[in-house]
Amino acid sequence: MEILLMEVLEINNTGYAYELHQQDDNIPYLLMLHGFMGSRLVFEHLIGELKRYCNPITVDLLGHGDTGKPTNPNRYREEQQMADLLALIDKLAISPLILYGYSMGGRLALQTALSSPDRFNGMILESANCGISNKKERSKRRKIDMERAKKIEHNFNSFLAKWQKLDLFQSPTVVDSDLQETYHHVQAKQYPSALAASLKGFGTGTMTPVCDKLQQWDKPILLLAGTEDEKYQQINNHLVEQFPNATFSSIEAGHRVHLDNPSMLLKKITHFINRIN
Repeated sequence: MEILLMEVLEINNTGYAYELHQQDDNIPYLLMLHGFMGSRLVFEHLIGELKRYCNPITVDLLGHGDTGKPTNPNRYREEQQMADLLALIDKLAISPLILYGYSMGGRLALQTALSSPDRFNGMILESANCGISNKKERSKRRKIDMERAKKIEHNFNSFLAKWQKLDLFQSPTVVDSDLQETYHHVQAKQYPSALAASLKGFGTGTMTPVCDKLQQWDKPILLLAGTEDEKYQQINNHLVEQFPNATFSSIEAGHRVHLDNPSMLLKKITHFINRIN
C-alpha cells in the first residue's frame, strides 16, 4: 500500500490536516471533502485511480480526523468553514480546481462554490443537499441535530453503534470488509465534543439554505446518489433541474456511494473530469 504523508496547515488559528497526493500541473486538482464523522482516510481507496487524471487532495474538515477540534459551535458555522477552505486553497495555490463533497462535505462544498465560483472549474456532489428552505422543517431538523449532539456527548459509543446500523448506510452491494473496517475505525477515533459542536454549528437544520441560489452555478456539476437512498434520489432529481449545467448519476449503492460501489463511482468521476478538462 502507498504510504501517504499528512501535512498540517495553520488556517485561522486551527491546524488543518491534508494530503496532496500528487502535483502534476498538466491535470486538474480535485479537493475532496468527507462527511460527518469521516476523515480524509475514507477516500484513500480511490486515490490510486484518481491520480491517473487529476491531483487528489484530501482534507480533514474542522473537528474531524487530525484537524483541530474546537468545541464552540459558532466556530463551525458555514461562513467560518468556508473561509477556512478558501484560505487552504489559497495557501496551496492549486488551480484549476474541481470541488468534491460527500454529504456534510457536499453541503460545505456547495456553499463554498456558490460564494466563490471563480475559484472552481466544476463540482461533484455525492449524497448532498442544498439545505432546508422550509422554516418549520428546518426547525424540526435542528431539534433532531441537537438531540443527536446530546447523545454523542452523553455516550458516544452507544450513539455510534446505532448510527452505523441506520438504514441510510445499508448497501445493496457487498462492501469490501477492509474498507468497512477503515470506516468504522475512522468513526470510532473521533472526538465526541467536537462532533457535537459540528452538529450544533453546521447541521442541516442550522446551516443557511442555498436552494434559491443554485441557478447562479452555471459551471459543470455532477450529482451522485445511491439507488437505495430514496431520500437523496428525490433530492437530486430536484437539484438536477435547478442547476443550468448538471448531470445526475444514480449508482447501485446506499448513501455512501464511495464506500458501497467505488468502481462505478470512479467511472463517473473519470468521465466528468475528462469532459470538462
